[in-house]
Amino acid sequence: MTRHPVVPLLLGATLALGAVIALAAPAFHSDIGDPNDTSGVLDVRRVRLDHEGGTEVTVITFAKWTPASIWDRGNAYVFLDTAAHEAPEYFVLVRSTGPALQATLWRDRRDGRDVIVRPVKVRRKSPDGVSVSIPIRSLEFGPARESYSWWATTTFTSGSCRRTCVDRAPDSGTVEQWRPGMSPAPPSPSPSVAGP
Repeated sequence: MTRHPVVPLLLGATLALGAVIALAAPAFHSDIGDPNDTSGVLDVRRVRLDHEGGTEVTVITFAKWTPASIWDRGNAYVFLDTAAHEAPEYFVLVRSTGPALQATLWRDRRDGRDVIVRPVKVRRKSPDGVSVSIPIRSLEFGPARESYSWWATTTFTSGSCRRTCVDRAPDSGTVEQWRPGMSPAPPSPSPSVAGP
């Protein structure tokens, strides 16, 4: 399987922005805002991680769009760093088939050949967003890795985006997220001491 044609562009833009900070301290955010700073209908407004389900990432854009309006022109990605390297080990690709959206999990191999791991669940909760479920159990993690880093990116090509408009959230750095069941337990309350 050959590398998806836009992935080298995305990784180059990501690294050029200083986007991957593997050694950054964990932030564990669940809702990231992004400014109106990119042309095209896939300019990201907000990215949200659903902690309740644990693995659903929702990308909200400033504009409303349909699968047909982005067919063969726009994609959304969620990149996943599971080994604290300078490049992601996985990414989820969301693309339009024309009437609907399709999402797949890819392994970003170091030899330049990306391979499909599996299809993933994709759904739309609003006309300005898309949600994908990240299959954590399908990912391989580095030794003693209790968390993973992620970020979202959209690409769009149109008359105003002839060179492909790329938007990333967060604009720099990554979002650190605990693996399910590995977040630190809250400290237990100190036992009360009875008075004399």
